[in-house]
Amino acid sequence: MVNLTLVGLASLWLALRGRRLAGLAAATVGLAAIVLRGYVVPYTPRFAPQLVAAAPIPDDIFEKQPQTADRESLTATDLDGETVLGELAAAGVITADGELILPAESIDAAWRREMDRVATTPLDELANAVRTTLPGISAVEGFDDGDSEWLAVGTGHGELVARPVAVAELAAYRTLGDAVEDEQLRLAGARAFRMFLDSCPVCDSDLAASSAVSCCGGYSDPRSSPEDTLVCPTCRQRLYTFPSE
Repeated sequence: MVNLTLVGLASLWLALRGRRLAGLAAATVGLAAIVLRGYVVPYTPRFAPQLVAAAPIPDDIFEKQPQTADRESLTATDLDGETVLGELAAAGVITADGELILPAESIDAAWRREMDRVATTPLDELANAVRTTLPGISAVEGFDDGDSEWLAVGTGHGELVARPVAVAELAAYRTLGDAVEDEQLRLAGARAFRMFLDSCPVCDSDLAASSAVSCCGGYSDPRSSPEDTLVCPTCRQRLYTFPSE
């Protein structure tokens, strides 16, 4: 929506100055860029949510989607989803009920207790817990933008991970410690466990099913279907993105 507005204003400005052909060209090129990559102005996915939030216009005009982080997970793994689920099932961590996959009851209860505990941790303490608990993370800092809390993972400005994601994954990693010995599987399992969330681990709001479509360039490939997601409507954060088939 932000980019469509900018393209429209630029085209109108050129037309009012008597440059109708230039205005038509600007509109054509601008719309083509939006269709192909989701936006015209570089870094739109970063600045557009703040720009829209600051604009003196009702939110529902822009149909704002929950904000997403630069980095969806604290962990990184080369294991594919089918392998991860198969290994977790072999370890007794998850069970299958027909086509429905669920955490084992004891694991699920322990994970949710741990999430409740981690959710009350102050942001700076949460950042320190992530740094000292998860392997491969040497630098992480808490970041509060006034609207949402994040963890900046990595040196410099880091990549932002939403607080609810960090809470769910840290709690899952700790919970899986007794059942999963392989470190890479434990990390992958902590990431995969977010698919079992039904409420936000931070604010306890019911999660809503959504998609990767965003007014600000979150989805830009017209040749494939957008990925399904779980979002917290209160925290305005994406909690999980289901892999596309």
